[in-house]
Amino acid sequence: MAAKQNSDHKPFRSVAIYCHNKPSKEKVETLFIRDLIRFLYAQGITEIHGDLRTVSLLKNSIPRAEDDRAYDLKIGIGGDGTLLKMMRLLQQKDGLFLGINFGTLGFLSELTPDNALDAMKKIMKGEYVVDERLLLKAFVYRKNEHGKKNEIFRAYALNEVVFGHGGLARLTNFNVKVNRRFLSTYRSDGLIFSTPTGSTAYSMSAGGPIVSPALEAMVITPVSPHTLTHRPILLPSDRKVHLDFDSRADSIALTIDGQIHFSLKSTDEVVVQRSTRTAQFIRMRETHYFKSLRNKLGWGN
Repeated sequence: MAAKQNSDHKPFRSVAIYCHNKPSKEKVETLFIRDLIRFLYAQGITEIHGDLRTVSLLKNSIPRAEDDRAYDLKIGIGGDGTLLKMMRLLQQKDGLFLGINFGTLGFLSELTPDNALDAMKKIMKGEYVVDERLLLKAFVYRKNEHGKKNEIFRAYALNEVVFGHGGLARLTNFNVKVNRRFLSTYRSDGLIFSTPTGSTAYSMSAGGPIVSPALEAMVITPVSPHTLTHRPILLPSDRKVHLDFDSRADSIALTIDGQIHFSLKSTDEVVVQRSTRTAQFIRMRETHYFKSLRNKLGWGN
């Protein structure tokens, strides 16, 4: 999805801060967060909450963020994992997301500790663009004692939805239908359903293509397929994928963005589709995706 110019900036009234757990950076992060909060207070923002890690670093000087409420601005301090953690708590009326990279790779993080406060002055004036990213949504259905299918799990993914073995090195048959039409049975160690954003994460490690976030698409990438002709496939994002499993499978793990884990039964059915919600990231200028790839993946000049 393409970045769009910010034309309807509204003052931020509520802010939630999320921080990664890196003891080696605890002191510098605490100092930075205190400076950030002082800046936000100076802007007239008084409703500032933090996740458990942030509240702990600040010795309970700000309230704990409420997992089930929306905030005008959510700030992730750390690496991409911190921003993925924010996605776990995505709410319908959430506003914008901003990443400040204290981590390593930082594909999603726009700012660094050195430039963050100067950039925040511009952000408060509405001088930014919005980078809108596609999300996937996964549903799990399980039959009850009366044979009726009930939804027992759902989650959003910014990077990927992954099916594996829960630690067992064993091939599984993944039966895949696209819009109810049979695609194939993948006999593999696992299966990855990736967004364009996640195409540079696990999917890429498994041999999947790099997909520009400007495209609205879903990538299906098999992990160590038994049939060598099973290759990654790119689907339009409006397709709905139905997935079921080999009845002999006794342990199937569903993982969302490497952070949410759910154990499946072989009789479960899973639906993966594009979410109606999106993740909207603040960028200081329109992102040059190829430049970002060169920098983050070490492709050189």
